[in-house]
Amino acid sequence: MVNRIGGLVSGMDIDGLVQKMMRTQRAPLDRLFQNKQIGEWQRDAYRAVNTKIRAFDTYMADNLVLKELNSKTASSSNSNLVDAKATGSASGTISIEEVKQLATAGRLVGAKTVKTETATGSTKLSDLGVTSSTIDIKAIQNNGTLAKEATKISIIEGMTVDQFINKVNTSNAGVTAIFENGRFSFTAKNTGDVTNGEEIELVGADALGFSAADFANPDISKKASATAGQNAVFTVNGIETERTSNTFSISGYNITLKEKFDQGPAVTITATSNVDEMVDKVKDFVKTYNGFVKDLMDQTNETRYRDYPPLTDEQRKELSESEVKLWDEKAKSGLLSRDSILRDGLSNMRSLLYQSNPAVEDTNYNTLYKIGITTTQNYNDGGMIEINEEKLRQALTENPDAVEQLLTSTGNKNGTVTKVNPDTGVEETITTDTRGFVKKLRDSLEGFKLAIEDKAGRANMADEKFSIGRDLKATTERMDNLKRRLETIEQMYWKQFTAMEQAMNKASEQSSIFMQR
Repeated sequence: MVNRIGGLVSGMDIDGLVQKMMRTQRAPLDRLFQNKQIGEWQRDAYRAVNTKIRAFDTYMADNLVLKELNSKTASSSNSNLVDAKATGSASGTISIEEVKQLATAGRLVGAKTVKTETATGSTKLSDLGVTSSTIDIKAIQNNGTLAKEATKISIIEGMTVDQFINKVNTSNAGVTAIFENGRFSFTAKNTGDVTNGEEIELVGADALGFSAADFANPDISKKASATAGQNAVFTVNGIETERTSNTFSISGYNITLKEKFDQGPAVTITATSNVDEMVDKVKDFVKTYNGFVKDLMDQTNETRYRDYPPLTDEQRKELSESEVKLWDEKAKSGLLSRDSILRDGLSNMRSLLYQSNPAVEDTNYNTLYKIGITTTQNYNDGGMIEINEEKLRQALTENPDAVEQLLTSTGNKNGTVTKVNPDTGVEETITTDTRGFVKKLRDSLEGFKLAIEDKAGRANMADEKFSIGRDLKATTERMDNLKRRLETIEQMYWKQFTAMEQAMNKASEQSSIFMQR
């Protein structure tokens, strides 16, 4: 480190001179800093685009994949007997001609023993003679079979009746327990009959009135009882069948049996598509799609002001706060202007709008434009779309299933369809893209997102994994090397000026000696 003498002899502003000389030397470092800043801004701008891609993809997943586009409403000719709801796959007419019996839940009711007869909710289980450390419970599951593994209810010291009941009811045992009038009752949460078995099995609950002796007790008022669960038995479209629950699914309908009946007209269930709701879903999708496209188009068309490079720290000190803000707005403008990744991504999205789907058998509705969805006439819109609502409503009214398949079918990029060759009249199986538009669009966006990640990475990615990161790392290394070089140059300047000051000081001292003589 050079001992600096700041113009004490010469009277010169050495510090100011060195700063001015270093400013010229720092010009390459400032350019590197500006290039690095632009790279960081571009990286962040790309990542912001990926955030919007993910948001748009999530929107489609939530509204067009998890929720069926083809919304249907079921109507029952007698909802007092049979109620129904329709899913998007509901088809045909369901006829329930007879309900012989409703599904019921199995139940075990314990005997009223000498000890339980006077018990209350605050009575300790130990006072009832419960010595087992656990009570094992098995119950019928929603698939109609008895649980393979028992749920163990641990009995801890001092546990009361109420605490035990609450522990059972909040467990996964599959039963509801109560204690009333000196008796315990366990009722299966799932209805139905377990073939060749009981719907509830208890082990270790003898002291609660569930021993074999309790069930054989001749005293009816105290006797334990077991009520078997039963399946719902009914006739649907001429076929007698049964279910373990009164609520079940058939042909896309969720049916609920409410009462038994064997006389009178059959209960018929039909489904109709909610055209208004479907139109609203498509319109909302188009609005979201256009907003996404416009955002990207605005970025690719934004003006780039190359005469406004990023400000260095020294330059910021020379400007007011408002001037810095205006300068930064210009400097950050057009970071993705005419960007090839964004343009390719938009182009791929735009190309999907014109593709037909051979998997849609009704050729009247196998392309978007046939159902009233087309690109706007202005090419500068970048592929934004518009709806002919009248044409869309007609398509949804005439063949909603075809429209749903065109828009939201999962399909396969290398799927197969069977078509009749018009020349030979022979059926042929061809390999083709059977994905719906939304699936194609989501896959296109995934490729778009990966291209951006290859360029700008993700927040948790190392710089070496993406191109901008590698450039930033190289620029940082060059800046570090240049800073070390500038430090050496600055020390050289100070060394030279210090030597000058020291020489001048020595000359002054010699002059003083001569004058004294």
